[in-house]
Amino acid sequence: MKELDLKKILAPILIVIVLVAGAFFGYEYVTEPKIVEGVMSKSIDDKGNPVEVTTTFSPEDTVYFSAKRNRFWIRNAQVVWYKGEISSKNRFLVEEKVGVNKAGYFSAELSVPEGLEEGHYGVTIYVDGSKIIETKAEFDVEK
Repeated sequence: MKELDLKKILAPILIVIVLVAGAFFGYEYVTEPKIVEGVMSKSIDDKGNPVEVTTTFSPEDTVYFSAKRNRFWIRNAQVVWYKGEISSKNRFLVEEKVGVNKAGYFSAELSVPEGLEEGHYGVTIYVDGSKIIETKAEFDVEK
């Protein structure tokens, strides 16, 4: 009889623990950043992985921003480039749709034909259609 009473008590407790753990991990999964690990590089390889990761560039360099996709359903992103601190007043280039490559990265190229001016720059990435910054990176251009 005591064994039966113990099962009646333990079953609801285990169900509550499983439900609370499921809700916690589900919430974490949904609310964590969907695009992570934003890095600046001087090039990307054939698959789309960043190569020569750095935060300092010269004016004639081509600058690449790559950020890892953290959710399989995210297909497109928006990349915004800034001259100076990351602020809406300092935006100078908005790339509307950036797709994910074979390596699972969103990659965007900043190429200015006349070369970049010396200074501090920033870049942010958003899930397409969202106004929440997922990740950002900053870099400097020096001669």
